[in-house]
Amino acid sequence: MNKATISFLSIALPLGLLTTLGGCFQAAPVRQYILITEPAPQALHQQAEPVTLLVGPVKLASHLDQPRIVRRHGATRIDSLPGHQWAGNLTEMINNKLVAELGALLKPYPVFTYPGPTSSLHGKKVAIDILRFEGTESRSATIEARWILSDIGSRSIIKTHSSVFHVPLADDSYEALTTALSQGLSLLGQEMAASILSERSE
Repeated sequence: MNKATISFLSIALPLGLLTTLGGCFQAAPVRQYILITEPAPQALHQQAEPVTLLVGPVKLASHLDQPRIVRRHGATRIDSLPGHQWAGNLTEMINNKLVAELGALLKPYPVFTYPGPTSSLHGKKVAIDILRFEGTESRSATIEARWILSDIGSRSIIKTHSSVFHVPLADDSYEALTTALSQGLSLLGQEMAASILSERSE
């Protein structure tokens, strides 16, 4: 066996071994999740003339602004596993869900995503900062949001409010976590709708 043959084998054998091992260690599957759509809620009672509501912008805390689903452990530790992530942009999914459910709750109140389809100066806008949207050690989902209701025309603030919801999980799965987060977001929409209507009746 000459030197050229030995040199070729010294390269080919490790490459063949890596190829064999590569077939044994396949990448773990990535599971993707969406927010569930709740049954259309019954519209809340209204007496005043309906005006347009624009929902947004929705902003996520920086640790939530990622594809992975977040779980919190204690006061300082955040886990986000690469195998469990949102199927789309989380900000967009939250905004779309709130628009749909606020639209159902406030009928015939027109509800659109900010900045809206028209340049009408008549109506209200609700901007939302999502501070927590995560699983916890207590087997629950926590949703914490700060939101500001303002008048579109005058740009004056009508109301600021902070909301916190803790929704129990059915089990320890990510399916249960995303379902609970969806339910908590629906509770946020219900609280916002009730508050918007109460402001109009005063």
